[in-house]
Amino acid sequence: METILSYLKHRFGYDNTDRGFYRTMEEWERWYAGKGTDFHRTRVNNGISVVEHSLSKMNMAKKVSEDWADLLLNEKTRMNASSPEANAFLEHVLQENDFWTRINRLAEQAFALGTGAVVLRLEQARVDGNEALLPSPEGVIRMEFVTAPNIIPLSWQGDRVSEAAFAGNLTRNGERMTYLQIHRMEEGQYVIHSVCFSDRTGKIVPLPEGICPTLRTGSAVPWFFLIRPNIVNNLTDLPLGISVFANSLDVLKGLDLCYDSFDMEFYLGKKMVFLRKDLMARDGDGNLFAPQDCNRQLFMYIGDKNVDGDLLPQEFNPALRVKDHADAIRQHLNYLSCKCGLGDRYYRFDENTSPATATEVASNDAALFRSVRKHEILLEQALKQMARSLLFLGKTILGAVPDEETDVSVRFEDSIVEDRTAEQKRDMEMVSLGLFLPWEFRMKYYGESEETAKERCKEMTKL
Repeated sequence: METILSYLKHRFGYDNTDRGFYRTMEEWERWYAGKGTDFHRTRVNNGISVVEHSLSKMNMAKKVSEDWADLLLNEKTRMNASSPEANAFLEHVLQENDFWTRINRLAEQAFALGTGAVVLRLEQARVDGNEALLPSPEGVIRMEFVTAPNIIPLSWQGDRVSEAAFAGNLTRNGERMTYLQIHRMEEGQYVIHSVCFSDRTGKIVPLPEGICPTLRTGSAVPWFFLIRPNIVNNLTDLPLGISVFANSLDVLKGLDLCYDSFDMEFYLGKKMVFLRKDLMARDGDGNLFAPQDCNRQLFMYIGDKNVDGDLLPQEFNPALRVKDHADAIRQHLNYLSCKCGLGDRYYRFDENTSPATATEVASNDAALFRSVRKHEILLEQALKQMARSLLFLGKTILGAVPDEETDVSVRFEDSIVEDRTAEQKRDMEMVSLGLFLPWEFRMKYYGESEETAKERCKEMTKL
């Protein structure tokens, strides 16, 4: 990171990065990866010596991030363009880049680390002598998915980032390198500068084949798009997001503390039997063994001693505090889900509890529904902006789209927190009562643009 920041400062004059915030990201990353923190490594004096103990972890930071990604960008999320040609082009590019699978993973990492980015790259592009991008019908659009530690905002206004740098790792001939892309505005148009550093020496090395050191896109449309949780970052002024569990680290610690105690309860609470050496025998190697050992003799000779209470084995059966620990873990999970925007009791582990329907979830946990809707606002903006840039490239560079000025809609699948069938039935009744227009219904449930929905409704009335 220091090599990159030094290069940005001396090459372009950028020096506005909050290094402390990136160190905070490293802590979130440890929680997300389940690597453990200083909190999880303890030293305990057992009265004889000091022993090290590593707390057991539930790794709920990973689980919370997974659940948010699945709630927002699942297999039923769709993006549609009103123009059939534009829609076919978008579907082709997204499929070629395995977009929906990778954007779900990026959303998980973005909610864990605060920010994620999709960066467009054009392979087999043609450029002129002035490094300007030329029409390239044979060009191929590739997408890079970048996580927060590798995103460096350079210029911004409010939350809108206009210039940024993105780092990535690559290996060439066994040598690890860092590949850096800088997207900056020059004379109202985006110029992409690329540079490569050796991880071993920190020095600039030649770029991989096919990558231009400078690419003048000739467009004011950005080739990068940020996604982040729609919550205020209360740790920095940088236009980066904040981890969804950033303000819940104490709850995560309490949860792991309860789980570790629960784990140790069974480890230390094993049944034990105390017996005197008089009741033990020795095997052929002189090792003592108890008569109850598996594959050993069931009876043994103990001489002429009287069998009294002092000679009989004594059992130790400690009471296990299962319910107390389960209640504590359950309560901490409630705290965690509430603080991470999932509402109360999102993680239900109560006994004899039947699965809740989507209607019950929506009515009993309105906080989750509101949070989902709030996060969808920023996601929809980013996806629409990305679609606009893809259509621009499709028309001006690839010649695959006749018109880039087409309506684009994003449809999220909210049936996890909202009974989609019940809502659709209700809206159909509103259409029949004249309170909801048919084209509005098509826009909502079929993801069509206003123009397309109205045209389809007209066609239906002619039948």
